[in-house]
Amino acid sequence: MTILVAETDDASTQLMLGGLGAAGIACSTWADEMPPLNQVSQATVLVADPARPGLGGLDLIRSLRAAGMATPILLVSALCHTDQRVRGLEAGADDFLCKPYAMAELVARVKALIRRRAPAGTRHILRVGDLVWEPDRRRVERGDARLDLTPQEFAVLTLLLERQGQIVSREALGRVLWGGSAEHPALRSPNALDAMIRRLRAKVDAPFPTALIHTCRGQGLILEARS
Repeated sequence: MTILVAETDDASTQLMLGGLGAAGIACSTWADEMPPLNQVSQATVLVADPARPGLGGLDLIRSLRAAGMATPILLVSALCHTDQRVRGLEAGADDFLCKPYAMAELVARVKALIRRRAPAGTRHILRVGDLVWEPDRRRVERGDARLDLTPQEFAVLTLLLERQGQIVSREALGRVLWGGSAEHPALRSPNALDAMIRRLRAKVDAPFPTALIHTCRGQGLILEARS
């Protein structure tokens, strides 16, 4: 699985690569303006700013669709008037996200397009103790209760689920929420992350007899069922 990223500048590219990478999504970029269409078609998802020459442009999207290629395409642009969004979708894009965006929303939209490309009939279900996660339906249940999560809470829980049994650092949690890279993380107050974790625990753990989200002091969080 590879996400092909076509941004307009290095700073925007690094922000996107850092946020998607923190969510466990492998990405690559293209240095030239126009790659071979068959190479683009091999990507799991193309995430592109239509202002980028060649790879991000609507002409490429039209060429892909005319050639019968079904690569899911997410356009990410600061130009978000209704007519611009309509032109992008009519050219063949699958989704459109306006800048500035929350990293959690970008991750969620990319994952939705990844699932769209999965083989028909595939149903991904992950269980940790009595917690059941169905990403295809964006559904999380614990016991007999469905958990009502905000997009940011869902993004954090998704990262913990995808790395269950592994310690996830506070830096990685912050990147999936607010972007940046390991070298240049987006700055947020530590209190903001602490507040997010408290809200998530209040929904995932507090109503139930055993906790699944555990703190590893000085390292981060780990999601696992402990006896």
